Amino acid sequence: MKTKDRILEVALTLYNAEGIRTVTTRHIAAQLGISAGNLHYHFKHTEDIIQALFEGLIEEFDRLLSLLRMGTILDLDGFEKYLRQSFHIHRKYSFLFLHFVEIGNWIPAIRDRYFQLTQEREVQFLMLFQHLSAIGVFRVLPSTGAQKDLVRLLFIVSDFWLAHNALTERHDGEEAFQQYKRAVESLFKPYMA
Repeated sequence: MKTKDRILEVALTLYNAEGIRTVTTRHIAAQLGISAGNLHYHFKHTEDIIQALFEGLIEEFDRLLSLLRMGTILDLDGFEKYLRQSFHIHRKYSFLFLHFVEIGNWIPAIRDRYFQLTQEREVQFLMLFQHLSAIGVFRVLPSTGAQKDLVRLLFIVSDFWLAHNALTERHDGEEAFQQYKRAVESLFKPYMA
């Protein structure tokens, strides 16, 4: 594995375990057994590491959404499989979701990229909703406005569920997934065929 990839892997583990404000590039370098200078050759600042991890998150969701566009959701089992994979990605990058607002304020490039991404994802989800309606998983949605509202609620629930859970019920493991699934399904339930 390349040094750059190892840095990202260790940084992700440390940020998830200890948070973004307590982990420095020196901590990451020490964990890897490399010099801080070697780490800074690959990533000049902490912000660069976090931005690279954010891009990794986007790439993983892009792959998941490409499966959706290929029609992998044909029934409720396929929908649950998608939710489980989505939840896995959220958990893998949990530090981003637990500190999303703080990170967005700290690193404006991430805030701007997130805004751009939500616009792109809205188009992708609207197309997906049309597909799900066409194959009978969804009933015909009442209007484009209602579909856009559903996408917005989906972002709110999925992107901030981990933070809500950490502050309130603190579910873990399979129970956490079941609660996440329940929250997302409640958004879709009125539209399911």
